[in-house]
Amino acid sequence: MRGSLLLLSALLLLESTDGNKEYQLGQPETNIIIDKAIKEANERHGKAKHLDFVSILSSDYDKRMLNVLLKPTTCDKTIPFVHRKDCKIQNKATPQVSCVECRGEMSCLLLREQEKIKQTVSECLNLPSVNDQHTGAAHPLFRKGEDEQQSGCLGCI
Repeated sequence: MRGSLLLLSALLLLESTDGNKEYQLGQPETNIIIDKAIKEANERHGKAKHLDFVSILSSDYDKRMLNVLLKPTTCDKTIPFVHRKDCKIQNKATPQVSCVECRGEMSCLLLREQEKIKQTVSECLNLPSVNDQHTGAAHPLFRKGEDEQQSGCLGCI
């Protein structure tokens, strides 16, 4: 039993040295977002070569934002657009794409469009989060009504 645990540990260590370790060791929710980014980037910006995940550029899990980098690979562009471990990343090739996922909405831009990428990330981070609390904001007494205030007994209104 102990020997098999050591073997498993060694295999995991070898696997973690792969360039795409963040994808393989990421949370399932993160991998779903990365798969969505791979699909959209290939549909929108992919030319002859498959675009695949390289790294996470930035993330804010409280604000539900993830920014991933995708680059062309040695593999030809084929459907379905999924993460492909057999493809080698071509670091100097174009197009290089940054995909920002913000609260379920995906935006994939060319990496050279740095200002647009920064603006997209900034807008995402500055939106009020579901987790942001505003004391009393959800309380019925703080809601604004559009109709005239009704009067009468509580049971009649």
